[in-house]
Amino acid sequence: MRLATRLALLTLTLLAGSPAAGAEPPFAPGEETVLHVKFLGIPTGEGRIVVGQPSGEVLPVIFQAKTDGVAGFIDIREHLVSYWDQETGLTRGSDLRAYEVGDYHEDGARFDREASQATLTRLRKGNRTTKVVDVPAGTQDLTSALLWLRMQPLENGARIELPVLASSRQFTLVAEVLGREVVETPAGVFPAVKMRVRTALEGNFSTKRDSHLWLSDDSRRIVVRAAADFAVGSIVATLKAYRPGVQVASR
Repeated sequence: MRLATRLALLTLTLLAGSPAAGAEPPFAPGEETVLHVKFLGIPTGEGRIVVGQPSGEVLPVIFQAKTDGVAGFIDIREHLVSYWDQETGLTRGSDLRAYEVGDYHEDGARFDREASQATLTRLRKGNRTTKVVDVPAGTQDLTSALLWLRMQPLENGARIELPVLASSRQFTLVAEVLGREVVETPAGVFPAVKMRVRTALEGNFSTKRDSHLWLSDDSRRIVVRAAADFAVGSIVATLKAYRPGVQVASR
């Protein structure tokens, strides 16, 4: 399983509903979130989420993952860009460039909301493949799912469901808000919203028990911690550093 996919499933898995009318999002261009990752209790790598500068209604959100620490001898570098539509709160598509232990490939997705379809492309070893898949209304990719989630009120006891397309895999994320608790991280101590997450994935993506995600219990909704036990092992991501963005003038 790709490192970026593991981190994304960990930190970007939940959502439903719609943002409050006229509400300002808790993120802005220039925001950067850095996560320290452990796999099976061993420092493994780093994940980074950066909100880029808007182009019209589209806000690019960059998700990067790389191995380091004791796992640095296994060279994995991934760069995922999701194109988030600020008007609809849905992704327009995504592009992934990945280098995984000598294997380079590119994946892309473009959503046609009127047709309820997504066009998927993949380039590997010089061969490009394309296929079109049907998707439910409101389908997100993993990165856009996080942005939407951060705009939700997340009241205690809330249950959230969201259709997600990750690479060529489609599944429904189900999340429950369990309550509030304090989380200690290298970036500080945060009052946080704790959520339990379930997916319908199988194989390496299946989980042995419930996964959990913590977002800061304030207007920013920063990812402060995430933990899951996948079939291939447990992974924990903890906030290492955070830089807020700057809101641009109203469109």
